[in-house]
Amino acid sequence: MKPASSPSSSSSAPRAPRRKAGTHTIHDVAALAGVSAITVSRYFNAPEKVSAAARERLKEIVDRLGYVPSQMAGGLASGRGRVVCAVMQNIASSTFADLVNGMTDELEASGLQLLLANAQYSRELEESAIRTFAGWHPSALILTRDDHTPAAEAMLHALDVPVVEAWGLVPGRPFHQVGFPHAQAGVALAEHFLAQGARRIRFVLPAADQDFRARQRAEGYAEAMRAAGLAPDIVRGEAADDFEAGARAIAVHAATARTRRAQALIFANDNMAAGAILEAPVLKLVLPNDGAIAGFGDAPVSRRLRPALTTVRPARYEIGKQAARRVLDLLGGAGAKADGPSQVLVPCELVVRDSSRLAG
Repeated sequence: MKPASSPSSSSSAPRAPRRKAGTHTIHDVAALAGVSAITVSRYFNAPEKVSAAARERLKEIVDRLGYVPSQMAGGLASGRGRVVCAVMQNIASSTFADLVNGMTDELEASGLQLLLANAQYSRELEESAIRTFAGWHPSALILTRDDHTPAAEAMLHALDVPVVEAWGLVPGRPFHQVGFPHAQAGVALAEHFLAQGARRIRFVLPAADQDFRARQRAEGYAEAMRAAGLAPDIVRGEAADDFEAGARAIAVHAATARTRRAQALIFANDNMAAGAILEAPVLKLVLPNDGAIAGFGDAPVSRRLRPALTTVRPARYEIGKQAARRVLDLLGGAGAKADGPSQVLVPCELVVRDSSRLAG
């Protein structure tokens, strides 16, 4: 019987131990590279401290083995993993996509990875995500709401890691915040129409009640109306889809006698406003003469509409970037607990276009 062939003796490269995929350890990598396990750890966590020759050798071995360092093992010394966990309210929207891009770009050189969860505007889903993330021993948490459930609030206080609430600014919160006061965006939109002489101004909220930031903007609008001696007019959309809700809102507007209908409509987001503008010609409305319109968000479609949409443009990418930078500063020791929670204002901009120009 022919003996089984053995590996060629001419090969000088050490062979990896026969293991199932994913079971190689840091010590296997170290042995194959002829370095210590500490050097391998530095290769992943502080590569600038490893010589170029060692980095090249380690890269070859890591790629060949398909080795992935254990996040839990990597965090044992500090009690934390090398992840920053973030909970987005609607991960599919361009708003939160830009936030994520800003966070990712800022964290890129730090060796920290961004781990995301989608809460779909639900406080309960956010609570569940925070509970799951806590098991990862994250380095920090970035959240996109500030009205957490009592259980979530208790977990955040118990975690003893930096917590940054991004997207809005609300006075009196116990955590660091990066963003802008959404109520002020509502004030700015209302004052834009009041300054043009409008007295009948309507605010249209989404059909569902989950978007608490939209409610904050509506509260700002109501504050500005009352300050002008006028009664707020806040209605809720009649369809779950924002475009359809906007279309239905403008249909209600068209069916109202001209002497009673709103002179201006503020929509909670640009998709709703776009639905109204696109439906207007079907209803024989000429905008803005038959009703001025404004939105929020400065979605890519906003400037392409006819008339082009007046809106509030939040600095989405910059808010994400500043939130991640706040995390890195806190992890680096800047802004100790004794200093108290910080607030970083990232202003938004009122972008005036043709849709909001009231008829003289």
